[in-house]
Amino acid sequence: MPTLNWLIQESNLNNIRLITGENHILQEIKSVNVLDNPDVLKWFKQNELVLTTGYCFKDNPTLQRQMIKDMCEIGCAALAIKTKRFFRQIPDAIIDEAKNLDFPIIELPYFYSFSEISQMIFQQIYKEQNLQVEREQHFLSNFMQQILNHEPISTSLQQIAHFFATPVLLIDINCSLIASAFPYKYKDINENNLHSLTDFLSLQISKNIIDNFCKINEQNYSLQTFSLYNQAGYLCFLYKKTSFSPIPTSKFLQNIIQLLTFACVQDKTLNTNYNSNSTFFLHFLVHHKQNNIEEIKKLCSFYGFDYQKEWICLTISLQNILEKNKSLFLLNLDKCLKDLSLEHCTIFTCFNNNLFCIYFLFPPTYHRLQALHQVQNYSLKLKNKFNEQSIFIGISACHKKITNISRAFEESLKALQYQQQINDFQPGSYLHQIPLHLLNQSSSNLLIHNILQPLLDFDQQNNTELIHTLKIYFSCNYNASQAAKILYLHRNTMLNRLEKIKEILQTDFNNSDENILIYLSLSALNL
Repeated sequence: MPTLNWLIQESNLNNIRLITGENHILQEIKSVNVLDNPDVLKWFKQNELVLTTGYCFKDNPTLQRQMIKDMCEIGCAALAIKTKRFFRQIPDAIIDEAKNLDFPIIELPYFYSFSEISQMIFQQIYKEQNLQVEREQHFLSNFMQQILNHEPISTSLQQIAHFFATPVLLIDINCSLIASAFPYKYKDINENNLHSLTDFLSLQISKNIIDNFCKINEQNYSLQTFSLYNQAGYLCFLYKKTSFSPIPTSKFLQNIIQLLTFACVQDKTLNTNYNSNSTFFLHFLVHHKQNNIEEIKKLCSFYGFDYQKEWICLTISLQNILEKNKSLFLLNLDKCLKDLSLEHCTIFTCFNNNLFCIYFLFPPTYHRLQALHQVQNYSLKLKNKFNEQSIFIGISACHKKITNISRAFEESLKALQYQQQINDFQPGSYLHQIPLHLLNQSSSNLLIHNILQPLLDFDQQNNTELIHTLKIYFSCNYNASQAAKILYLHRNTMLNRLEKIKEILQTDFNNSDENILIYLSLSALNL
């Protein structure tokens, strides 16, 4: 971000003077605003440069002092006042109050327009933001390469310390120091000083304290902690108390933490709570939507995911399984995966605490619809194996593009969530649900009103369940005998019910267009 020093010394604006607040010459400018009315103060933000002619407070020293207090409290970067318009010079009340509060006041020449100044600052902000993005991308690329090359954890930490220009610590779940790293030429503290922090770390993390401080070599330090994604440890940043500025939880920082988690799992630096290293494969793909193709290839190669094949993702929800039973369930699931064979297909699994994902990898020449049928049949066998367990299953469409590995997971998750929504424990396919995802509330109501309302009214008036009968009939692909078995009805009873439904809906189930509308209407009832 541009600073007050850049504005005064390096920008193309001449004859700008810093009147007060010399200690804040490195203050960042993140935005620009104009003060033309005292009421606008409530919209000012931290690190904002405020521009004014002073007209709104030119004859009111009390208001001048109060506005300086308010801007200081908000955390504005500075107040820049244009002179030679309404002021020959900046009023004493403003300067005195700014000096008391150590708040920056800038004198602007009258010949610069506010739009000119704003444009220049915003251009610099945009330029520096782009440079920062490039810098972060370059860092992540090198960081991941180091990890994939199995370089020591100490090297990874050193890179983080240099990038953020502050000491970093890696601690385990018991708050014991595992490793640390310091920026270049950092002499204030060393690794020996950090082993005494165990008690402090334990207290801070247990109480989730972000801005607390400890003493090292008689100096106050603040510690900011971030949990690793496998819950096996923490990444910590150490700051001098006087310059404490917490690192925001950005996507960039999340990427670093995920990669560091991967490195710790890979090198077995920390004891993890996961039963499989491939868990990180799921985490990485879920949280890294814009991965470089080469990075994904390296990750796939590392874990043995054959990205040259086509794949379908099946996701099982573990949320309804008690925590104490999950280990046994996963063990049985692993056995089922080995017992239930699939033609022309290999299996890749990854999971976390709530989800178990199975990627079915098929040869590129294999027919996609046939592959989907195989996975659906497989999921039904799995479901039957765990019939006593209330588990939901979602299935993606078939994909080939390497960047769609995470998309396949997302599709399976959407299909699973829909099954949860309608409380249907039968495996759901995203491909078959596409029409349902297109329905909104308005179209759903329209379908129900035009197609099913006569049947809904009949059920309500006669205390019958013809709607439920129709649902089962459609779910059985218009097989009356199979539907009768599910409903525990005699086949003739089932046929009589169907005739009644046809009469009420004025249809014969022989028109494919009408059947589609009925199917969508039945689905809309569950939305």
